[in-house]
Amino acid sequence: MLIRIIVGILLFVTPGLVLAADFDQVGKTEVPVLLEADQLSLDKAAGVYRAQGNVKLVQGDLEVHSQTLEWNMASGEVVMTGEVELLSPDEELSGTAANYNLKHGTGKITAGHFFLREQNFHLRGESIERLGKLDYRIKNGIFTTCDGEVPAWKFGASQVDVTLGGYARARHTVFYLNDIPALYFPYMIYPAKTERESGLMIPTIGYSSSRGFQYGAAYYQVLGVNQDATLYLDYLSDMGLGKGLEYRYVFGQTNGGEARVYHIDVDKVDGVSVDEERYALEWQHDGWLPGDVRMVADVEYVNDHDYFEDFGTVAEEYNKDKVQSVFSLRKNWGKYNLIGQMKYTKDLEIADPTTLQLYPRITFDATRQRLGESIFYYALESEYTNFWRREGLRGNRLMARPIVSTTVKLWDVIAITPQLSYRERFYWGLNDDSSSEYDGLPEFVTRANTRLQKIYTQPLGFSGKLRHIIEPELVYRYIPDVDQTHLPDFDIYDRIEELNQIEYALVQRFTLRSDHPDSGSTYRDLLYLRISQPYDLTDSAPEQRFLDLRLEMKVLPTTWFALHTDTTLDVDSGEWVKVAASVKIGDKNDNSVTVQYHYDAVEDINYGAVDLSVAFLKPFYLNYQQRYEFATNEQLEQVVGIEYRRQCWSALLSLREHDDEQAVMLTFTMRGIGSVGGVGSSFGGI
Repeated sequence: MLIRIIVGILLFVTPGLVLAADFDQVGKTEVPVLLEADQLSLDKAAGVYRAQGNVKLVQGDLEVHSQTLEWNMASGEVVMTGEVELLSPDEELSGTAANYNLKHGTGKITAGHFFLREQNFHLRGESIERLGKLDYRIKNGIFTTCDGEVPAWKFGASQVDVTLGGYARARHTVFYLNDIPALYFPYMIYPAKTERESGLMIPTIGYSSSRGFQYGAAYYQVLGVNQDATLYLDYLSDMGLGKGLEYRYVFGQTNGGEARVYHIDVDKVDGVSVDEERYALEWQHDGWLPGDVRMVADVEYVNDHDYFEDFGTVAEEYNKDKVQSVFSLRKNWGKYNLIGQMKYTKDLEIADPTTLQLYPRITFDATRQRLGESIFYYALESEYTNFWRREGLRGNRLMARPIVSTTVKLWDVIAITPQLSYRERFYWGLNDDSSSEYDGLPEFVTRANTRLQKIYTQPLGFSGKLRHIIEPELVYRYIPDVDQTHLPDFDIYDRIEELNQIEYALVQRFTLRSDHPDSGSTYRDLLYLRISQPYDLTDSAPEQRFLDLRLEMKVLPTTWFALHTDTTLDVDSGEWVKVAASVKIGDKNDNSVTVQYHYDAVEDINYGAVDLSVAFLKPFYLNYQQRYEFATNEQLEQVVGIEYRRQCWSALLSLREHDDEQAVMLTFTMRGIGSVGGVGSSFGGI
């Protein structure tokens, strides 16, 4: 006979055993409880409630199932047996039997299985015991994020002691691939809550031809709700011992950043014993000071020219030819802007004592704004810079450039914008015993442009509309020929060349509007094309007065194809002097190929790059990257990666080769755990 009883207050709290959530409040709320069983009785003399046969208890989102249930009101003991289940929207706990003491908040579930749905986290144990409100003990347990009776990977331990909000300590831990033991750890300690928690991070191992075998350990320290730090210690068999520190912070809603420092005592370089030290500093910050002053820092410094060559892991790092540190303060008043900046540059190719440093550079600018009620507009660019270097010319420069302009329309079709400016430069404090210098230079620019457009309905079978825009433009620029050799030569503003030229440009755009009944309209730029060419009017111009022809193009006919080009043609010789081109073909499933080519005759650049990603061989994913120098027929860099992905883990094998450096990396990543090691993986350096 099925008995249904609706109870206002729950009599027991077995769900308190769940590790990831605290169910102690269940039954202490006003939410009614539904208890169903084949038989339900109360022994008043003994003070014991008994429920037998298909026991089901429901309160809100919580469900409890078992075959028998017995509660002793005097002792507070609750005992359940037979297919015990405790279910909530986020978690499940099951076992063959469970007992719980309401008064002491302690209990145990036998043959327990805990499942956290969002993380797909499974924890099984011979027993899961609650020792107190925050303390648990799991005997002969395993945990994994893989489904199945035989998970692809798991950690097993003879005993795990867990303090929620603290640490989990595991003894005699074994890492399994399927049911095959792969690694053994006599003792492990790790954070035991979802919030940030201080603790040791998973170590990494690796190998490279220049650094040798390496072992990296890290410790993560929470300094507050808005700050944390990570300490690194790296052993490199062919180089030395490295130490690192990373600090991250957020102050309020408007200030945040991170800083890193890394230091290594170098014992060997390329097998040769040395006694050197190398260190690197890095700091990024963006935030606001009182008075609406914005402070930005982008600081990077290394003490040794070979730092990135030894420790860089991507082309953007080990090919660096300089590092820069910039610190700035900015204040805006509507259309006025004041910036103070300190800029330090270090040349990584040679020890160059003539490298210019800006200590400081201060700019004050006024954006374009109307002069009263007139048709004229004014703007201002001004700059003060103190140029400093260890060897060579040093000094100060003040530069001011007032600008006056206007815009008129002819027949409401053609916009003409003439602009007149005057750049004045003052120099003083020069260390070559020269007197103060100054010189001014006028500049004149006139721009004429218009815009034509036409809209086509359902072009080429497309649904929606196609807009075609044509924007012709003509620009005249004039700077007189002024002798400036008496001025100091710090940068491009000290030797401004004569300019007397007309430049024509033609821009075309095709934009497709697609109409969707459910989601409205979407826009996609199908084509952008700009052709431009200057014509030299100076007296010293060669016979061929037309200068280089530049063509810029972006083609995006579909969502899976993109072509970008930016080329410059020397019309006198008929040869390309600059070429930058890239084409990408890819789908939404991580299948893609990207080809890039860069050529610059002046900078002596001539290389190409290929990046291929293949995902249609799932669960295998392939990636291939190569950069090749065509001028010397030399391979600059090659990377091959093969990744095997499963539901709860993946393995990545990659080979990287550049110059004389070879590195192999084998990394296992497990869902919910992260990377557990690698060969040739990057360590805690900058």
